[in-house]
Amino acid sequence: MSTYSPEALKKFQDGELVNYNKEIRLLRSLHAIYLTNGLQHLSGGFVSLDASRPWICYWIIHALYLLNREPTFMYPRVINTLKFMQNKYGGFGGGPSQITHCAPNYAAVLTLCTIGTPAALEVIDRPAMYGYFLSLKSPSGGFMIHTDGEVDSRGTYTVIAVARVLNILTKELTEGVADFVVRCQTYEGGFGGEPNNEAHGGYNYCALATLLILKSAHLCDMEAQENWLLRRQVKLEGGFQGRTNKLVDSCYSFWQGAALAMCEMVKNSDSDTYDMEQYLAHTACAAEATSQDAKPPADHISADGEIGLDLDLTDLVLEELPEGQRIRQVDDTSGTLPFNQQALQRYILHCAQNLEGGGMRDKPGKSRDFYHSCYALSGLSIAQSCITSSLKSDHPVESAAREQTKEEILNALPDIELDWSAAQVYGDSDNFLEPTSAVFNIGLRRLHTALEYFKGLPSDHETLLALHAAQR
Repeated sequence: MSTYSPEALKKFQDGELVNYNKEIRLLRSLHAIYLTNGLQHLSGGFVSLDASRPWICYWIIHALYLLNREPTFMYPRVINTLKFMQNKYGGFGGGPSQITHCAPNYAAVLTLCTIGTPAALEVIDRPAMYGYFLSLKSPSGGFMIHTDGEVDSRGTYTVIAVARVLNILTKELTEGVADFVVRCQTYEGGFGGEPNNEAHGGYNYCALATLLILKSAHLCDMEAQENWLLRRQVKLEGGFQGRTNKLVDSCYSFWQGAALAMCEMVKNSDSDTYDMEQYLAHTACAAEATSQDAKPPADHISADGEIGLDLDLTDLVLEELPEGQRIRQVDDTSGTLPFNQQALQRYILHCAQNLEGGGMRDKPGKSRDFYHSCYALSGLSIAQSCITSSLKSDHPVESAAREQTKEEILNALPDIELDWSAAQVYGDSDNFLEPTSAVFNIGLRRLHTALEYFKGLPSDHETLLALHAAQR
């Protein structure tokens, strides 16, 4: 930012886009107000998204979770709204009285998991959803996106991901799925929506995440996959394109960035929650090294629009160091991911932010929307905080920490300062977002809450079918 003229710099500082150290800032409050307003009222033009109501809820609520600005005062209304979109035969439709469709069903489940309260999670009718999922299974091994709908990697992922979170992922459901997905990989290395389709960032994400959930990533050509993904980061802008020879789009910050995070996860573990496990282990280690008794209260937006403090008890599972002790400035080589995390963050913060009224956009010249707000922020979170392996930097402190045990690390404090698990943040340190799951795109803490909640519920094929039959 120091290359700007004094007049431009003063304008950016007055607009709070740049701090007084000339570092770019995430316009957190503006984005939060834009998103919260969208949750309360939409203009008539949104009638075209009548079949995407759960998506609007998910895009907004997940984005606000990442910003640490949860609209908790709206959560009872959101839960009640989604409740009336669930069909008795299983799953959620795009709106009340609409047929179940796996895409808005995925969005509805993720929204309820992001809210994360028992009142939200108990809304989901697991046995009915399981029965519906079985009815969508295709002889090809994939799943239809809805009854008599297309079979592709997107529909397949939305079924498998939801089934995994809800603890209804049976062998009857997963049989043949990995073989179908592997057939969608192209000569380029990426995945298309169906066999013989062009590789595409969104479908590629769905395919790779499905394989990781099924512990079957070894069945595809992972080297070709990673090479295809790395070629999608455009050197000039620093952002990702969705396909070969296409323009950069901020939403692919997540679709491609998270896929590269999954590539690193595959190298280190066959767990689809490896990033969550690493994060929880590192924050637990940090908690043991500090005298903090609890995480600082999280900001939220009250009903009257004021920014206040809210303590979410579900977030007290693990304690953390103060943010200043777990954030460090990113550079071209830092972080745990194989792409340039600094360049991606720079693109999102400089090019995707809408300066007038908040919200995120595809690129300069485009309009803001909830979809790009969600996935640009999700990509920013991945680029900042996704812990998937040893840090790639040659920083001596990090190098020394890589092979040490938890006890050795604690004994070495404060010398290593937990840089090995610090968020890699570009610009102002307040740009830090809540970490999100590379595989499910739910906040890591809320994913942990959901998995623990559903873990104790019936999960075998026969019991789920019996429960579903008893409901009819």
